[in-house]
Amino acid sequence: MQKRAPLLGENPASAIARRPGAEAFLVVAIGASAGGLDACRKFLGGLPAHSGMAFILVQHLDPTHASMLVELLAGHTSLEVCEATDGAPVEPEHLYVIPPGVSLSVSGGALHVSQPEARHGARLPFDVLLQSLAEDFCENAVCVVLSGTGADGSRGVKAIKEKGGLVLAQDPDEAEFDGMPRNAIATGAVDHVAPAAKLPEAILGFFRGMRSHAARTERDAEDWLAPIVDLLRVKAEHDFHLYKPGTLRRRIARRMALADCDAPHYLQRLQDDPKEVALLAKDLLINVTCFFRDPKVFGFLGEDVLPGLIRDHPAETPLRIWVAGCSTGEEAYSLAILFREAMEAAGKTIKLKVLASDIDADAVAQAREGLYPASIDAEVSPDRLARFFVKEEHGYRVVPDLRDNVIFTVQDLLTDPPFSRLDFVSCRNLLIYLGQEAQAKVLDLFHFALREGGILLLGGAETVGETHGRFSAISRTDRVFKHMMRGRPGDFAFPGGAGARIPARQEQGSTSRRKSLADLCQRLLLETLAPAAVLINRNNECLYSTGPTDLYLTIAPGQATHDLLSMARKGLGGRLRSVIQRAFETNAPASVSVSWLDHKERPPCRISVRPVVSDGEPLALVCFAEDARAERRHSRAAGQADDSLAAELEATRAELQQALRDLEVAGEEHKAIHEEALSVNEEFQSANEELLTSKEELQSLNEELTALNNQLQETLDRQRTTSDDLQNVLYSTDVATLFLDDSLNIRFFTPATRALFNVIASDVGRPLADLASRGADEALLSDARLVLARHLPVQREIETPDGHGFMRRILPYRTQAGGVEGVVITFVDVTERNSIRDALEAAKLRAEAADKAKSRFLAAASHDLRQPLQTLALLNGLLDRAVVGERERAFVARIGQTLTAMTGMLNALLDINQIEAGAVRAEMAAFPVQVLLTKLRDEFVYPAREKHLDLRMVECSLSIASDPRLLEQMLRNLLANALKYTREGKVLLGCRRRGQSLSLEVWDTGIGIPEAEINAIFEEYHQIGNEARERARGLGLGLSIVRRLGTLLGHRVRARSRHGNGSVFSIEVALAPNAPPAKATVARRGDMAEPDEKAPRKGDILIVDDDPEVRELLALFLKQDGHRTACAFDGGAAMQIIEREAFRPNLILADFNLPNGMNGVEVVAAIRGKLHRYVAAVILTGDITTETLRAVKKADCTLLNKPVKLDELALAVRRALARAALGGGADQPHTP
Repeated sequence: MQKRAPLLGENPASAIARRPGAEAFLVVAIGASAGGLDACRKFLGGLPAHSGMAFILVQHLDPTHASMLVELLAGHTSLEVCEATDGAPVEPEHLYVIPPGVSLSVSGGALHVSQPEARHGARLPFDVLLQSLAEDFCENAVCVVLSGTGADGSRGVKAIKEKGGLVLAQDPDEAEFDGMPRNAIATGAVDHVAPAAKLPEAILGFFRGMRSHAARTERDAEDWLAPIVDLLRVKAEHDFHLYKPGTLRRRIARRMALADCDAPHYLQRLQDDPKEVALLAKDLLINVTCFFRDPKVFGFLGEDVLPGLIRDHPAETPLRIWVAGCSTGEEAYSLAILFREAMEAAGKTIKLKVLASDIDADAVAQAREGLYPASIDAEVSPDRLARFFVKEEHGYRVVPDLRDNVIFTVQDLLTDPPFSRLDFVSCRNLLIYLGQEAQAKVLDLFHFALREGGILLLGGAETVGETHGRFSAISRTDRVFKHMMRGRPGDFAFPGGAGARIPARQEQGSTSRRKSLADLCQRLLLETLAPAAVLINRNNECLYSTGPTDLYLTIAPGQATHDLLSMARKGLGGRLRSVIQRAFETNAPASVSVSWLDHKERPPCRISVRPVVSDGEPLALVCFAEDARAERRHSRAAGQADDSLAAELEATRAELQQALRDLEVAGEEHKAIHEEALSVNEEFQSANEELLTSKEELQSLNEELTALNNQLQETLDRQRTTSDDLQNVLYSTDVATLFLDDSLNIRFFTPATRALFNVIASDVGRPLADLASRGADEALLSDARLVLARHLPVQREIETPDGHGFMRRILPYRTQAGGVEGVVITFVDVTERNSIRDALEAAKLRAEAADKAKSRFLAAASHDLRQPLQTLALLNGLLDRAVVGERERAFVARIGQTLTAMTGMLNALLDINQIEAGAVRAEMAAFPVQVLLTKLRDEFVYPAREKHLDLRMVECSLSIASDPRLLEQMLRNLLANALKYTREGKVLLGCRRRGQSLSLEVWDTGIGIPEAEINAIFEEYHQIGNEARERARGLGLGLSIVRRLGTLLGHRVRARSRHGNGSVFSIEVALAPNAPPAKATVARRGDMAEPDEKAPRKGDILIVDDDPEVRELLALFLKQDGHRTACAFDGGAAMQIIEREAFRPNLILADFNLPNGMNGVEVVAAIRGKLHRYVAAVILTGDITTETLRAVKKADCTLLNKPVKLDELALAVRRALARAALGGGADQPHTP
């Protein structure tokens, strides 16, 4: 008997039925993955209008992208298609689609959307929905598995089946990806397989059938239930008479609905179709189980029960466990794992024997195989998977060591002998489907089978009932009981009475025609005229009784028994035994008259025994009646009896009764021994089945070895022709090849060799030195000797007098043993390759020249493009100050955003082109990293504030070896990216030391990066979530520039991220050797910027720029800020202002590229020399060449790249004036 799941209607009130006034309807869960969109369209296309059902679609979606399933499916169905939302009620004529990146479940007739729960296996959203749907809608739940990869849904279909719902799958041959349908079908829980377009028809047929059968009364079901059960006992060899009728009715009604026919037609179909009989039997014997089902129960066993059981168990005695109703073996293996772990924890080595039985032979065969689907990783922990299972292509297989602990056998718990001397019995979710009589018998079996102190584990809805002192509860909530006393042979029998039907090995007929008139007539005759009679077997066990048996039989004191002799009243036992024995021996009727000892006034009793045979079993009918003739004879003889004879007769009778009691005790002992022998025989049969299975496995292995041997023989035959094939290959090639032995004598050569050597067939065996070479290759012999000595190949290019080139390569001739027995010389014609190489070299020179021209063009284009952008930036800034209306200011802000995007794209394009052209050169130097961090912090603190982000910096006192300019550009790109993709939270800039290197890291709390995109983000023009290519988000070149600059500098760039939880980018830079740590004198975040803003300085500013528009706009802006300005076209004009107008600037704001011989840096130097003091200077330029940057830095000037915004310019001016006021640069000499 196997473990059963709750059958159809076991919990008949679904969520819909519980709502007052609501009509029950089907809820269809659709699961799909790859290829599921097309399958779902076909499925919806097969639905009629107004089907009256609700549908929920779970499609595996990318959590980083919005789903368009609602729009894609809305045009293919009349249903109202909508995305599932939390709390939405499940209503008919609706199709709910799961949103991306969430888990969807059903509770109380409403949808619930939640974040996926973390687990050690893959996320399975369809399983989550199916399990909740089964609990909430029970038999009104329908599951449809469509195209997809993986095993999502394989656990959930079992839950739907367990609650009596309908499970369908798309035909795997039609599915674009058959992983999900095949895995669902492999569970055995799928009711119907068909193409996607045909599945709605099956659902509607099932719906109609269920409504039709629900309309019938329970009385109607009685007419067809008994014949179907009788037919199953004959054709399926499974007897379901002792199952609860309600369970049978609902499950059979479900099969009728699937077959879409009524009871008479279904009964006829069962008689004609053996397949439908098997399917119905499978439905009634459904296997629903899993590893470590009810983890709380297994946790209680492992922590509170097994330690004591193992501690008290003798080490030399095997620990015997019986799993009754083992199904496909998951629970048997789970208990074996639990016991092994408990024994290891206790430090005891005890032989473990797990006896697992089930009535379903197919389930037992699967359990013996020990192969389970990959989805068990959701039930078994990773540690247990690694230890007790082996990963195979189609799932996990139990390791042989664990498999050897479990013996599986086919057994009917109600009819076959039980096991005995057990320490632990597990029988979960089986008793609830049996009637009270069968439940009592099963518990009697467990009482007999368990040792005293053994453990009994039952299902969550099961109990031991009236224990009569046999069991005590260890945990009633977990259904764990302790056996209190040893069972005896009569413990699992049932007491009989008048008219009672007593179960025995053979059923005594069907009760299907109890209401017929013939039965009524026979019962009345028996009650009024028939004598007391008992039907017994050869063991004197009462099988059936009728008439007033209480006049002759009574309940024997002590242990309840069915033995007729034990129940016989005083004085009848001896004569009754002899007449029964005589009737069985002679196979003829026998009778005897017996006088009463305790009731002398009663007439003597005549006992008649008639032997009969029923279904091959010898039986006997024992009748009791009063004997009138014996009564008269007894009256005449009574007066003549002698008192001494009576006394002697009484003593003889007492001795006989004592002998009979002794014989009964001996019989009981023999009976117990016989039952023990049956149990041992059952174990031997199980072990024999295991051996037969092992034999079959060995036979399979032997067949594999035979096939392997044949393959080896074929391989040897092929190797005999290998040399011939090789020779043909060598002769067919155009590569000249020479094989020489270790003395450099010719062993073999190809025909192409004649183009280089004057060699003929008879030269085999001659030294190579005897042959004249047609090419200039004087080093051939010396190179061959070198290869023989060093066992390393030598390659050299040679040329023939006619101008042909050959690549000559000499390799050692290696044997299979690894030795070297000569050399192999090949000559490959490379004449054409050399011509191509020369052409490529010339092309390379032309490309280098083009790259140089390109670099010059980019430098000029950069300056020319940035100049008008600067004018636009200044105009935008001034316009922003001028306008006051909200709408006007919004327009100005949009202009500013466009300018920022254009500037970013221009910078990125110029940077990437400079890197590709090789115009970027690394200038490595040792410098304190804190200077770079502070500069970047001050640069990005205001953009961060505009986005309401918290920009933090962690100080560092170490020095590093790198190019400060290029490293600054890398970190600037990373910080800009972090601000761009972080909507809220913070951005952190800091360092972390790793040995002899320093990791510069940028952390953010932005949108994160999917794991599959980590490497792709460093590719050019690759952006996440910018399919529309918004200008404001740049071109996607920033990270590509970082990766290329990292390669140029030798710095490793890494990224790690969790999608939705931010990202970390790091640059590993080597620490500067022997460099002292920098002094951490830099203020914390915002300290350098705050004084500049709170105390702005005014000064005299000299503007030097050859563009009159830029010059005019700069002057206008600075005057608005309260500065006094003077403007000059070039260096000469600037010097005239200093000399003639006596203008003494506090700050020089100059372009770098100026006309008439002086650039901006030279003008600054001339003015400083003229004034004999330090003058702060800001170089505003569109020139981004390395030489320009180096010159600006050397002149101690602040560099601003065009175009620059007014806010950035104002900040630079304030800082420069503040630095000048503090005496910055005053210690440096300034000469004209």
